[in-house]
Amino acid sequence: MRVRLGGKYWTLRFSPNLRDYGDMTDPGKAKGRLIRIGTWQGEQDTLDSIIHEALHAARPELEERAVHVTANDLSRLLWALGYRRKLED
Repeated sequence: MRVRLGGKYWTLRFSPNLRDYGDMTDPGKAKGRLIRIGTWQGEQDTLDSIIHEALHAARPELEERAVHVTANDLSRLLWALGYRRKLED
């Protein structure tokens, strides 16, 4: 899936073999920008990981602790409001 974050285009992939919750790569050109999210985690953790990596992509100047706390707060809020990922049939 192609997404735009922080004025840049990224490829977002759900990766079953990823050992971490998520990661991102930005080689400085659109073709290589990649955000990966591990599929082994539960849906609430997946939401947190998507927000976490999106924050890194959109605001690379933020420190890890700020990204972690903000992603956790936002994912808990969205989860409480009933937001869920729509899985394709």
